[in-house]
Amino acid sequence: MKIFRAYIITVVVCLCITSSVAAFFVADENAKKITLGQENAVLVLSSGDEKYYSDSVNPMPFIENLKEGAEKAASIAPPPISNIYWFVVNSRKIMN
Repeated sequence: MKIFRAYIITVVVCLCITSSVAAFFVADENAKKITLGQENAVLVLSSGDEKYYSDSVNPMPFIENLKEGAEKAASIAPPPISNIYWFVVNSRKIMN
């Protein structure tokens, strides 16, 4: 029962982090609309289009830093989280 509870807590924490990051991007887009009067902004993900649009936003450096931090934290985390990390890393190896 303790393991099940730990997994539930882990899922809730992951959902909170995901929703926080999504809220960050939504708030950023809305702030641009309000303060700069822009109707839309271009979201660029690992593309060369950032050069072509002056109002483009590239969140990839932030996402990469977040990914590296999450990998470091998961590798030294207690068993429920480290088990999920192990599963994800090894499932990528199996898929490739």
